[in-house]
Amino acid sequence: MSARLLTPRFLALCGAASLYFLGLNMTLPVLPLFVQEELGGRNLEVGIAVSSFGLAAAFIRPFIGPLGDRLGRRTLVVAGTILAGAATASTALASSIPAVIAIRGVTGVGEAAVFVGIASSIQDLSPDHRRAESASYFSLTIYGTLLVGPLLGGWLRDEYSTDLVWIVAGLLAISAAVVGMTAPGPPDVRPPFPPFRRLIHPAAIRPGFMLFAGLLGYTGFLAFAVLHGERIGMENPEQIFVVFGAIVIFLRVFAARLPDRLGPLLTTRISLSSGVVGLVTLFLWQQPAGAFAAAAILAVAQTFLFPALFALVVDRAPDPERSQAIGSFSMFFDLAFGLGGPIIGAISDQSSLGVGFLASAGVAAVALVSARWVLGDALISTTQDDIGPRSRR
Repeated sequence: MSARLLTPRFLALCGAASLYFLGLNMTLPVLPLFVQEELGGRNLEVGIAVSSFGLAAAFIRPFIGPLGDRLGRRTLVVAGTILAGAATASTALASSIPAVIAIRGVTGVGEAAVFVGIASSIQDLSPDHRRAESASYFSLTIYGTLLVGPLLGGWLRDEYSTDLVWIVAGLLAISAAVVGMTAPGPPDVRPPFPPFRRLIHPAAIRPGFMLFAGLLGYTGFLAFAVLHGERIGMENPEQIFVVFGAIVIFLRVFAARLPDRLGPLLTTRISLSSGVVGLVTLFLWQQPAGAFAAAAILAVAQTFLFPALFALVVDRAPDPERSQAIGSFSMFFDLAFGLGGPIIGAISDQSSLGVGFLASAGVAAVALVSARWVLGDALISTTQDDIGPRSRR
C-alpha cells in the first residue's frame, strides 16, 4: 500500500462523515431542552432520551461489524445514513418522551452502521504505520462539526422552531449517503459470519474497557452541558461545544502523530488524567469560566484516547475481520454514551449535576490506575510487532 494517506477517496469519506456528524451535532443542544422544557422530563429522562441512541447502537454493533466484512463498507455507510437521517427528521412528529426514546433508538441503529462503515473504510485506505493518524483525521469530522453544529441547531431552534432542527439534521445525514458511495464495496472473498459466541472480537475487549471508562463522564458532559451552562448563568451555553471542538481540532491537526509516537499506554494515561481533572473542575468551579476551562481540559482527554486505543485494536485484528473488530470496539463507545447520561441524570436528580460529574471522574481515576493491567497482553503483542515483521500483513 502507498504511504500516502490524504487521497481523494480518503477525503471524500471524511466529507461524508462531516455531513452526517454535522446533522447529529446540531441536535446536541436541542434535544435536552426539548425533553425537559417541551415534554416536561426530569434529568433522568433527559439522560435516557439522549443515551437511548447509544444503547441501541451498542446492541446492534456486534452484528454490524461482520456484515461490513461480508457486504462491504459501502452498504453500511449508505444504509446507515439514510436510516439515521429519516429517524432524526421524524423526531418532528414526536409528542411524548417514549416516542423520542424510540426514535433515538432507531437513529442509533443507523449510527452503528455509519460509524463502522466509514471507520473501516478509513483504515482500509490507510498505511499500516499511520493508523492512529488516520483515526485522528477521521475524528476531526466529529469534533470539527462541533464548532458549527450546536450553534446552527440552537440558532434554528431560537429563530424558527425545534421541528426545523430535526428536519435539517435529517436531510444532512441523508445527503451523506451520496458521498458515502465512495466507500469500498464487497470483498472478493467474503469471510464466514462468526459464531454467536465470538460476535465481540477479542482484540477489542481490553481497549474497549478503557475506552468505556474514559468516555463515561464525557458522554454525560455532552448530554448535560447545555443544562449545566444554563444553571450556572451562561447566556449561550452552546459555546461550550465550540471551545471543546476548537481545541480538539487544533490538537488533532497539529498533534495527530503523537499517539503513534507515545504509544497506547502513555497516551491512554494522559487522556484519562485529563478527563479526571476536567470532570472535577465541573464539580468544583460552577461558574461560566469553570465550564469553559473544564471543556478545554476534557478536549485534551478526548483528543488522544480514541485514536490510540483504536489503532491498538486495528493492529491486533486480521484484515478480513477489521470491521468486526472496529464494530466491537465502538460498541464500548456506545455503552458509555448509553449509560453516561442516565447515570449522571439519576445522580443529579438526587443531588446535583456536579456530583454526577464527580462520580464519573472516579470511574476514570480507577481506569487510570489500572491501565497497564487492563491493556496487558495487547501492549506486549504490539511492542513485539513493532520490533519484528507483521505476520498477518
